Amino acid sequence: MSIESAFNITNRGHKREEPRVGLHERRTAKRGAFNQNEELGANPAPAQAETTVSQGSRANRVSLRVLVGARILGASLDDKLAEGCAPETSRLLAMRSELIVSPTMRRALADNWLALLVQAREPAGFLNPRVPLVRDRIVAAQTQIQELADALLASMPTSRGVAMARSLLSDGSGPIYYSACSTDLGLMLREVIARLDPLAA
Repeated sequence: MSIESAFNITNRGHKREEPRVGLHERRTAKRGAFNQNEELGANPAPAQAETTVSQGSRANRVSLRVLVGARILGASLDDKLAEGCAPETSRLLAMRSELIVSPTMRRALADNWLALLVQAREPAGFLNPRVPLVRDRIVAAQTQIQELADALLASMPTSRGVAMARSLLSDGSGPIYYSACSTDLGLMLREVIARLDPLAA
């Protein structure tokens, strides 16, 4: 009997076993995939953080757009606030209200009113490039202008009062610049001063 025949007779009826290394590798691969799925399901934080950052960037862009709009449309927004429109009715009005009551802007406005009084006392020069003033009205309202400047520098003036002071100072058809205007400047200034007081407004 040959050696090959003897080997075949000896191994007859025995099952051939799978290589243990291959089976172990498959089990390890399955376990690794399961653990990876668990980790992905239990830790969605990166996506959430990405969404939060995106929302924050969008909010910053909106705020910047509102801020720029509140500055560009300042005169028309001041007129609306002066007429009594509530700042809460729009984002632009709310932002404009916040801007004009800031100490820096109120001080600049008070200085402009006092500068107007000084300018009205100066003699009108020939070919003066400045806008013509109704000087006698302004000088006659000296007391009210000084009181207005003080009221603008108070701790908590109303945005409507500040807007009224701004609109009156820039109104080309108002009593400061237009001699045919019938509005009494002194009375108008008293109304603005009253509106600046949060307790009386």
